[in-house]
Amino acid sequence: MKRSCGRARRKDSKRAAAVQDLALLDQVDEGGEAELQDEPSGWQISTATMAGAARLARIGVWAALLAGPVLGAAALLGGPSSASTARPSPSTSATSASGTGPAGFAQLYVQAYLAAGTGTENSVAPYYSGTLALNNPPGARTAATTVVMASTQVSPGYWSVTVAADVVAHPQGKPAVDTGLHYFQVGIAATGPAAAGGAQQGAGPVGYTATSLPAEVSAPGALRPGALVYGASALSSSDPAQATVSGFLAAYLTGTGQLGPYTAPGVVMNPVSPAPYSTLAITGISDDSPGGSSGGSAVPADGALRRVLARVNATSNAGTFALNYALTLRARAGRWEVYGLDPAPRLAPGSAASMPSPAPAVSQSPAAAPAATASTTP
Repeated sequence: MKRSCGRARRKDSKRAAAVQDLALLDQVDEGGEAELQDEPSGWQISTATMAGAARLARIGVWAALLAGPVLGAAALLGGPSSASTARPSPSTSATSASGTGPAGFAQLYVQAYLAAGTGTENSVAPYYSGTLALNNPPGARTAATTVVMASTQVSPGYWSVTVAADVVAHPQGKPAVDTGLHYFQVGIAATGPAAAGGAQQGAGPVGYTATSLPAEVSAPGALRPGALVYGASALSSSDPAQATVSGFLAAYLTGTGQLGPYTAPGVVMNPVSPAPYSTLAITGISDDSPGGSSGGSAVPADGALRRVLARVNATSNAGTFALNYALTLRARAGRWEVYGLDPAPRLAPGSAASMPSPAPAVSQSPAAAPAATASTTP
């Protein structure tokens, strides 16, 4: 309370002093044509000039008087404040490195490498600038297709890329032979921003180069798939889902009939066009019921969902081919309707792909091992 009274007294004294200054300025403004002399310096100032300055000063004093209460209230409400408030600097998030650019460059490099040979080493120069002398005849091998299997960042701006290539051999004077998939691992150095595989944060020129010739490596190990949510038993012939799935897939793959009668309202789908198959046979349908198959003929209340996996044999001029379709069905008006074509069969809860058990190591008995040959020195 005493502190507040002291502040009030100081404000009243400042305001009284400001009013007194205004009275003095009014006297100067009314001083007529007399001249005032500054005794120490001897400068002569006319009263007209002094009057103009007095008017400006009076405006400033009135502004201070009017602003005083407002500033005082703001100071009381706002509390203490520092002379300079530190502003947080904008945070710059680091861009994660992308292996798309190095992976595409590695694909082109492997294609050029497989087709190159003696005398055509320059075709590899845009990808690898090291000393290169190939022994095979040009065109002895080509890549029918290539695909990136893995792209790993070894260090900032440096990548290890594994490319799978379907290699076709071209023996001289003999028909071409498809030798199957081969896997090549290459090191790719990248310059430029991280979005292009480089080590920079921000814009910059982009470039790639291979650090060596490709190394042929073994194929990556295949995983054991996880268990699916569908049971092993097939639906009974009396199950209404049979007719829905059969009619929908026939219209979807062969163009027989329309999709509308088999799909739920609001579901928009287009059949495969042109129709790739002429006939279709359902070989089995399983669902996600706990027993493996509901097998019932009654359709539940509207809105109930059911996941099914349909196995079909589709026939065209080229032969009969096995296909699988994962569908979500929805109950409406006493019938099942296709609610969606699932992007992938559904996994059972808690199930995931796993590595297969390693094959047992083959041990060689000492008796079967080749005997060491002793060498004698003269």
